[in-house]
Amino acid sequence: MNKALHRGEDTPVAVAPPSATVNPIADRAAFDAARAACQADPGAFHGEIARRNLHWFVPELGARGAWIRFDPDARRWTGWDAVTAEPVAPDLPADFAPWTRAFVDDDAPIFRWFDGGLTNAGFNEVDRHVLAGRGDEPAFIFEGDRWDQSLHGGRGGPVVEITVSRKRLLLEVARAGIVLQSLGLKRGDRIALNMPNIPEQLYYTEAAKRLGILYTPVFGGFSDKTLSDRIHDSGARVVITADGGFRNAQIIPFKKVYTDAALDNYVPVADALMVLEAELGRLMAPDAAAVVLRHAREALAGEITVERSDVMRGVGAALAELVDRAALDSEAASGVRTAVARALVAAPPRVEAVVVVRHTGQADVQWRADRDRWSHELMAAATARLLDAARAQGHSATDEAALLALPDQDFVRAVWAAAPAAPLDAEFPCFIIYTSGSTGKPKGVVHVHGGWLSGVIETLRVAFDASPGDVLYVVADPGWITGQSYMIAGALGAGVTSILAEGAPLFPNAGRFAATIARYGVDIFKAGVTFLKAVMQDSQNAEDVRAHDLSSLRVATFCAEPTSPSVQQFGMDLVTPWYINSYWATEHGGIVWTHFFGNADFPLRADAHAWPLPWIAGEVWVAADEAAEGPAEPR
Repeated sequence: MNKALHRGEDTPVAVAPPSATVNPIADRAAFDAARAACQADPGAFHGEIARRNLHWFVPELGARGAWIRFDPDARRWTGWDAVTAEPVAPDLPADFAPWTRAFVDDDAPIFRWFDGGLTNAGFNEVDRHVLAGRGDEPAFIFEGDRWDQSLHGGRGGPVVEITVSRKRLLLEVARAGIVLQSLGLKRGDRIALNMPNIPEQLYYTEAAKRLGILYTPVFGGFSDKTLSDRIHDSGARVVITADGGFRNAQIIPFKKVYTDAALDNYVPVADALMVLEAELGRLMAPDAAAVVLRHAREALAGEITVERSDVMRGVGAALAELVDRAALDSEAASGVRTAVARALVAAPPRVEAVVVVRHTGQADVQWRADRDRWSHELMAAATARLLDAARAQGHSATDEAALLALPDQDFVRAVWAAAPAAPLDAEFPCFIIYTSGSTGKPKGVVHVHGGWLSGVIETLRVAFDASPGDVLYVVADPGWITGQSYMIAGALGAGVTSILAEGAPLFPNAGRFAATIARYGVDIFKAGVTFLKAVMQDSQNAEDVRAHDLSSLRVATFCAEPTSPSVQQFGMDLVTPWYINSYWATEHGGIVWTHFFGNADFPLRADAHAWPLPWIAGEVWVAADEAAEGPAEPR
């Protein structure tokens, strides 16, 4: 480790930044100007960003509306007709805004952004890139967990490696949307996803966005109890899962271990109390029933869903108390206990359907015919509906291949015949994601279609200089906010290619993630501190990494968690010199403290520091012992 990193020694030497190409925060003057503009008029400042980062639906344009975006270079609005998919360049003034008020603070601190504006995160992440003629470009690359060391000249490679074009992505997302509609889901309904990192998770996620269906992604490593709680708390009507996933070449039976256990072994507290009250009202006098209900409520306090045995413990304690007080005889207590247990088993179904993606191909998948549906069967029916609608519109679409062979705009028009993206209010909820609970009980955080996506796209530009054609590799799961914001939405929205990797980035050895970077020419890498700490544990790990060419990397960053100087220095030495610390949280939805790519006025050193984005007004509180020494940089 560089001795300058030790406390009390010289300040670590700053790393010269790479040159920026599109970063709007190119120097200190640009930073100060942006900060002043945001403080003076936050609506105008963020409105300008949202006008160029997103396409907005304007119903007054054309026969039935158009999706348009402001081109800051040409200083005009351009886009596509919402029905014909033909390019449009409406005669609108350069200062036109597709909303009534950009920032509404009438009910502070409850704020609204882009009031009256219509957009759709799914359209901005998928459709518009195909409309722009980039249909054959890779949207994402899927790399499976299983590894074959004989591939790539003995360097090894994934057994399964799939490149999904933006055109193919739109087709799959449209099919998944038709599946959701076939299950009776409509705008405002909720679903939960508990899946491994596989393409189908991305398809169903984007399908929900384009239809205005709220989704809750649940990390595949969480317990069945956590999944149960989040299914109920989010109000999910449908759960989407997989037969299993691969991790370290082992099969994890997702459906059985997580979804089935969550839905079958737990009941919502509200349902349990409702069942209990009904049975007690039928079997006991009101005074005795009140005692049992009080014990049950105390036993279940603070819980969202519980095992039936948790309910029965409360009931048992209450019945024992009543028997001891001679308020109830033992035989009657036994009858109550049996009746309540039977009623809990017969509690109402938790969800309407479980959609199962066949991924690992297990032969012994537990199945409930009244609830479970195979995704591939539903997708096949959706394909038939999609092709029928395309043919009815006059397109040559005998099968999927013929549909994909259509020119990009014809292809989009054909897809829209059965599965258009719904214009939604900018503040319409997009998804619910739960905090980790590290600072207390997990909280459900809602992010929306407009401001969240526009902000995430902007942070990619400011922190990483991201632009179309770049390749982004985020080591994350869609169940965490960094997976949602950067692996999926930010990457797709900004038009960069994302790496979707199943399993662990260090299997079968620590060089796995480096092999991925080298094979796909990754420009931007994002991984957690824990990941690098694992690499640091053994010197052989570093050698495994050095066996691969990482020269394509422009920048790397930690994922939404604090780091230490030693870990940052290790990343700068081993992975890329421009290994920054970007800090944020689930509640933010995107980076808030970071470095600005290519900006020499904000030097990068391995001291774990970061600067607030120009639009972040943050305070830093320095502990007394640190304040006495005096910070090296103004906080």
